[in-house]
Amino acid sequence: MTNTAVKTTIKSGRFLFEDAAPDDIFTREDLSEEQQLFARTAERFMRDEVLPQAEQIYAKDWPVTRKLLRQAGELDLLRIDIPEQYGGLGLEKISSALVSEQIALNASFAGTVSAQTGIGTLPIVYFGTPEQRAKYLPRLASGELISAFCLTEPGSGSDALAAKTKATLSADGKYYLLRGQKMWITNGGIADLFIVFAKVDGEKFTAFIVERGPGLVSGHEEKKLGLDGSSTTAITFEDCRVPVENLLGEIGRGHVVAFNTLNFGRLKLGNRNVSSAKIALNHSLAYAMERHQFGRPIASFGLIQKKLADMAVRCYAGDAVTFRTVGMVDRALETVNQDVPAEVMKTIEQHAIECSIIKVWTSEMLGYVADEALQTYGGYGYSKDYPLERIVRDARIARIYEGTNEINRLVITTRLLKSASESGALFQDSPAENGSNGLPADANDLAVVKNKVAEAKRTAVVALRAITSSFGEDVKEKQQVLALAADIVIDTYVMESAWLRTQKRIARYGREESQIPLDLTTVFACDATDRIAVNARNLAGALAAKNGGAQVAEAALRLATQPLVDTVALRHNIAAALIAARRYVW
Repeated sequence: MTNTAVKTTIKSGRFLFEDAAPDDIFTREDLSEEQQLFARTAERFMRDEVLPQAEQIYAKDWPVTRKLLRQAGELDLLRIDIPEQYGGLGLEKISSALVSEQIALNASFAGTVSAQTGIGTLPIVYFGTPEQRAKYLPRLASGELISAFCLTEPGSGSDALAAKTKATLSADGKYYLLRGQKMWITNGGIADLFIVFAKVDGEKFTAFIVERGPGLVSGHEEKKLGLDGSSTTAITFEDCRVPVENLLGEIGRGHVVAFNTLNFGRLKLGNRNVSSAKIALNHSLAYAMERHQFGRPIASFGLIQKKLADMAVRCYAGDAVTFRTVGMVDRALETVNQDVPAEVMKTIEQHAIECSIIKVWTSEMLGYVADEALQTYGGYGYSKDYPLERIVRDARIARIYEGTNEINRLVITTRLLKSASESGALFQDSPAENGSNGLPADANDLAVVKNKVAEAKRTAVVALRAITSSFGEDVKEKQQVLALAADIVIDTYVMESAWLRTQKRIARYGREESQIPLDLTTVFACDATDRIAVNARNLAGALAAKNGGAQVAEAALRLATQPLVDTVALRHNIAAALIAARRYVW
């Protein structure tokens, strides 16, 4: 499948057109001692300081939240992404992702911290002037200032550029007057500093750094389904004066600030989602081992074991795809000058497809795991006296913020089509077909997963080529078609990521020590292949009267006739290993 011409030209989504080697990707097993030290520091802080004060957090005792943020700053947990010269540590995104994992131990506090360290700080890191960075970043790093990101409005959610908030330059040219309203602002009731997007003269979409003061009013705390211990309010601007030196980036280029910042947010959100899923799984596992019915623990029943195994499969794949992507971004950022925002943003934009995949897949994975974990508890899962009902409620927002999953699916496919078409990769020869006779296969045969990954990639390329030739420029209006292709691409990327991680584990620890990870990967690959086949069949039906429909149908048939694997036995093995370990350990 590898094509050297493609390697040198395609920017986004190159995973579809190149065969990565296990050593090409970063995995959890590659974490350094220093990186793990940050994780342990964050975990101790959460367990010793935050979790004991959970009830105050849920009661919206904002002085407690402020105090905890200052403590987090003292432990360097808020300064990882900030350059050293501005009071930060300037570390790689992997360390930042590890801290995000541990902060997920309390989802409400995690929302507060993520808004602070991510979308509330990174716009200044990457787009601020030296003066803006020196003024604000050290105080954000310490937790002295709390920040918020103000993009969404009552009439513009996904369509951010339709914002109505207006910025008018004063007669003396010294400040801008902001008028308008923002909605669903995390940290809105407690923030001291706001990254605000408004249209200069009602036309030029622009970013500003706005300090809390006259003309800026926080609304009431929203009554939310979940994350009820984080502050979420509307923000109203009534002739709010913003000094001209607080313009962030260039006039009319606010979309560059907003969208690239959200890419970073999606990247870090992935690790939080996977961490939350592991928390749900561990609760479910502990309960299943303690709860007895019919004279035995419910963990001994086949259908409960299936739930435990399916949750573990998703956690393993989630780790693989998130660390692969964060490591890929880190490696790319090493080649650019971090002090030149344009270079950094260009690099991040080249990974927008993978960031959107992370956002969509991990948020939906978390929703699935949280729901199955609650189901394991039976009626007790529905009770507020047990942990799963809160996890289920907290998980639901992950499919909405940082760009809805619907919008991100469109981003994945449209960006892939653009990148692959410009590079010529889309219309080069497809990888060789892999024959299949549909006979049962040895689940321990590494070729089983390898062939599924190859077929998935081939199907994704065939699908993208087919919708391009069928609709041309009009494809942007074919949202259901684009979403089908996106789901094929998503499962392909996650499947390959899990497979590469497992190969790396086998090479490092040996086959025997890696048997459960191989079982986890094989189950995921079998399930993902079935999903891809269904999506390809639906896509073929939509293209039946168009160019390429037959090729997509043929690809779907090859996937559907892959060798049979006894995934029931593999799930049993996974569940037994979970029960023996008493927690998720991979």
